[in-house]
Amino acid sequence: MKTTKQAKFKEIVDARDYRSMLLGQLPEIGEYLITGLQMSNHNGQKGWDKYIGYVVQIRKGIGCFGSDMILLRHPYGNLIPHENQCFYRMNEYWENKAKKLFNKGVTPKAEDYTQPYTLGGKYPAVGKIIEPSVTHPEPDNSPLMKITLTRGNGDTTIEVC
Repeated sequence: MKTTKQAKFKEIVDARDYRSMLLGQLPEIGEYLITGLQMSNHNGQKGWDKYIGYVVQIRKGIGCFGSDMILLRHPYGNLIPHENQCFYRMNEYWENKAKKLFNKGVTPKAEDYTQPYTLGGKYPAVGKIIEPSVTHPEPDNSPLMKITLTRGNGDTTIEVC
């Protein structure tokens, strides 16, 4: 029986070593990583390939709630920003397996850092590590949830969580 490419991606994701989680440190540019849990894709519904990528650019402090935004190049060549996301390093064995699954020409050496990377065609930035700037949107630091309580007398209370 032939193993599908998505099954190979899932094998790599399932093999992530939780001791290799990046805690309080930035990944290296060009480093191959596995992301943590992804909303709406926790069972690979949108593809296990979206969990694997190499670091193209780091935008410090501009992600939601002031997190760093990490731009990953995924196996099919798409560049996706990740924020409020944890990452796991791969050991050499799993990294070599992952590299074989990337489309031809999709490698860190093929990145052109003389050209700007954008977010949806906006906020161009040239370079590998981007410090916070006034030209980038403010991070969304709004509360995750608001609860409005309305009492019988019409008084309302808003609680922010």
